[in-house]
This record gives sequence, C-alpha cells and structure tokens, in this order.
Amino acid sequence: MPPGLLDALAQVPDPRDRRGRRFTLLSVGVCAMTCAGHNSLVSLAEWARRCEQEVLARLGCPYDPFAGRYRAPGERTLCDTYARVDPAALTAAGFARLSQLTSPPLAPLAPDGSVEREQRRAHGHARREDTVREVPRRRAFAVDGKCLRGTVRADGSKVFVLSAVRHDDALTAALREIGAKTNEIPEFAPLLDQIDDTELTDGDHRRRPAAQTAHARYLVEQRGAHYLLSVKHNQPTLARQLAKLPWCDIPVQDRSRDRGHGREEVREVKAASVDNLLFPHARQVVRIHRKRRRPGTKKWSTETVYAVTDLAAHQAEPAEIAAWARGHWMIESTVHWSKDVIFGEDLSQVRRHHTPAVMSVFRDLARAGLHRAGWTNIASGRRAHTHPEAVLTLHGIP
Repeated sequence: MPPGLLDALAQVPDPRDRRGRRFTLLSVGVCAMTCAGHNSLVSLAEWARRCEQEVLARLGCPYDPFAGRYRAPGERTLCDTYARVDPAALTAAGFARLSQLTSPPLAPLAPDGSVEREQRRAHGHARREDTVREVPRRRAFAVDGKCLRGTVRADGSKVFVLSAVRHDDALTAALREIGAKTNEIPEFAPLLDQIDDTELTDGDHRRRPAAQTAHARYLVEQRGAHYLLSVKHNQPTLARQLAKLPWCDIPVQDRSRDRGHGREEVREVKAASVDNLLFPHARQVVRIHRKRRRPGTKKWSTETVYAVTDLAAHQAEPAEIAAWARGHWMIESTVHWSKDVIFGEDLSQVRRHHTPAVMSVFRDLARAGLHRAGWTNIASGRRAHTHPEAVLTLHGIP
C-alpha cells in the first residue's frame, strides 16, 4: 500500500517550535489547492474553515476541549508556517510518494470509465500523425527555471524556481529556489544533488535548454548520467563548429508531424557521430529542423537547432534523441502551463520568505495527484473535487 499524503508530509522538517505545532498545515495546503478556485493563501484558509469537523480531524487539526470542536488554521498561521518550510524537502517528500503510485494509462479514463478525448483536447495535447515510436531506452529528466511573475522580493527582484521534471510521468523530482543574486547556472548541480542516486543512474538522461561545460562534466563524471544539451548563443564557437558540419551529406534519420496547440509542425532530425568536439564527452551532434504553420495558411516558419550528447550512436538512435528533445517541452506545456493557467501562479502575490516556492510545490502536488488518478484535464479534475471527502480520498488520507 503506497503511503498516504499525511505519511509523506510527516517526513518534511517542521520549522515551528514543538510547543506551537498544533496544525498539520502542509496537508491543508495541498488538499485545498486541489479544489478549483483555491489558488491563494486566503482561499486555502477559507477552504479549511468550511470543512466539517470529521474532515478537520482526518487532516490532523487540533481538538479544542473548551470549544468542543476541531480548529481550522487561519491565513496568518498558514503564511507564518509556509514562509519557513523548505520547498526542496517538500518536493522530495511528494515525489517519493507519487512515484509509488500506479502510473496513469496512456488514454486516461474519466470516473465513469469513458476515454477523456475532450479533456485531452482542452489540455492542449498534440495529435500525432506519424507512426507509433518505441519508448526511449532511458528515463529522462527536463531541467528548467520559472519566474513567479506576481511575486516580488523586498529588494524588487523576482522569485525564480528551478525544477527537474521526469519526462514519462511529469513528476517534479526536485525543486530549488534561486536566490536574488544568482541565476540558474550555479544552481544546476545543487538541484540534481537532491535526486537520489537510484534515480540518477547510468540509465538516466538529463537535458537542459542551454549547454554548459560544467553541467556536462558534472553529469558524466560525478553522477554517471548522460546529457542532451541544446547549443545556443552562450556557446558561439561551438555553435559555429556545429553549423559547419556537412549536414547536406547526412540523410534525414527521423521525421515527425504534429498538429496541436493551434499549429502544424514538421520536424526532421539528423545525427552525426563526432570526435574532438569543443565540448566535454560529446559523442553525437544532433540537428533538428522545425517547420511550423497555422492551420489554413501556406506560409511556414523555420527554425534549426543543434544539440550535443555524450551517448554514442549505438546507445541513442535519432528517434530516441528526437523523443527526448520533444519531451523537454513537456515541462512547459504540461507543468508550467498548468500552474499558470489553471492554478493562477503568475497572479499570486505572496512574497514572504519561502512562501511563493512552497505554494508552487502545492500546485505541483495537486496537479500530479490528479494526473496520477487519471485526470488529463487538470481543470476538470479540480472541478470534480470540490467536496473535501473526494479530495482526501484522492490523496490517500484515511
């Protein structure tokens, strides 16, 4: 039996003094965030106040013998506690629990058993027109940063979080809040240090939007993992070297056509084995040529991107590399899009200490919990869980 939400959150260090630990506040945040319309601290406290006594008892709220009832936490109590919670520890606890749950089916079913085709369209899933491809041999993680646009620190700087999301099930394995005086580059290794070695093994694969030599050495030399890194303007010499390769003599090794998100896209992938490249451990270079157009128009826009990987040709075929490259954008289309559009993350203006990052983790856990239960359309899943009883059942709270 997989652990319930309360058991998982019990592993998160509680920053409060032992004399003041009267409320189970993390479970309140995740459960309230699961319901539609509860995106702010005020609404989380309101959800708790509207819960019946039985629900408060199951959430672990304290019993007041003088009033003869269980007490719900207020907004100030939630804010004071979330400001001191470690978002990395909270993410790790949620990931450990969700990883033990059964993965959702390829064609998610609604509670009545029907295939949620309309939910898939509403969620923006692309419709594949090419043949079914083999599942990549290695599990991949996408690493990307996100700005919490509505949140501003006291010094006027924005709050950023860096996340590592697993490709195959969109679970956030690690999260790290980026300081005001730094950026994503030095936080890359500390972020992946949060992932256990059993996850980050030789069979795993990592990708980042931009190539950094330090990241490549860290993954290969320190963690025994692999990488697929895009080459952008941060590496101009390497980019020129890749562009000068004889791509005209290399045949197209993988081609796919997608329709979705209001556009049609054609991708052509070419791969070439390399040696003595100006990048550590590089074994293959990938050229991805994209053509896009809106339905009903004849004008195409084109884009060519290059990437490098330490995997040799016999370890990673072009179709696998193309799948990893497409899978990276899952963090944008599934995770970031869901948190912004469905949970209103960019509209949130909470700003006290770790509270913005902790609220972001709550959104991740609510989204992943609904997705794990078979809800492809997260907005529909939130609307279906307006009753606290349904929410507690979803998160395994007895």
